Amino acid sequence: MAPPNPKQPPRPAAVLPGWTGAGEGFNLLRGPRGGRRICMTFDGGSTAEVAVDVLDALKARGIRTTFFLTGEFIRKYPDLVRRMDREGHELGNHTLDHPHLAPGMRRDPRWTRDKVHEELLAADRELLKLLGRPFDPYWRAPYGEHTLEVRQWAEELGYRHVGWSEGADTLDWATVKERRLYRTGDAILDKLRARMEKRDGDGLIVLMHLGSGRPVGDRPAQVLGPFLDRARAEGWHVVPIGEYLRDLGKPTWDPARRAALLR
Repeated sequence: MAPPNPKQPPRPAAVLPGWTGAGEGFNLLRGPRGGRRICMTFDGGSTAEVAVDVLDALKARGIRTTFFLTGEFIRKYPDLVRRMDREGHELGNHTLDHPHLAPGMRRDPRWTRDKVHEELLAADRELLKLLGRPFDPYWRAPYGEHTLEVRQWAEELGYRHVGWSEGADTLDWATVKERRLYRTGDAILDKLRARMEKRDGDGLIVLMHLGSGRPVGDRPAQVLGPFLDRARAEGWHVVPIGEYLRDLGKPTWDPARRAALLR
């Protein structure tokens, strides 16, 4: 028998049997092209300065999208989370308190399989307490730091990893102190619009945030509505992550199956 390949992490034992996605280590960075679709995702970490502006812009246009929330966010802003759920948005897991799981894309050895599981399940318990249901079957690693092994561990619990497309981090989190990264709110969405006009927008997953330390008048959320109106007029559709995964033929997962692990 050939010795095991030390470079290849072992296939994890399924925590929840029958889940065909377990062990794949899937990392969604872009949806399928051909439908003039874009997914504008929003991360909720520890603050929510622009959350109402974002939700108002989406509601006024009947748009559903995907939010990735920490357990801390859920505890601090229960009314916002209830509103997201009530208005039909997908809710993905962003861990309990936004730790560095894999700085430099190398897993911190302190983050064992059991600790990663508990970090995700602890966040999910916060949502279950609030809404009576678990997260949708997606997660996003804080800071975009993850490895194949960590993604496989998360898949054992029924979470597929969703990142963002190359160059589609809007950097809306940067403040005026970070001069090299800082762009005005208009410039952020103008850059995204230019990419869409060059036909490189189809299937994009865009990263934006619900918290902002930027001046109030210079937040992308302030001009999100006009951006969405123009995109719609040009034939674009803003969709949630679930639509991409369905079209990619990825196995479906019933989040209710995870509820047994959250009690």
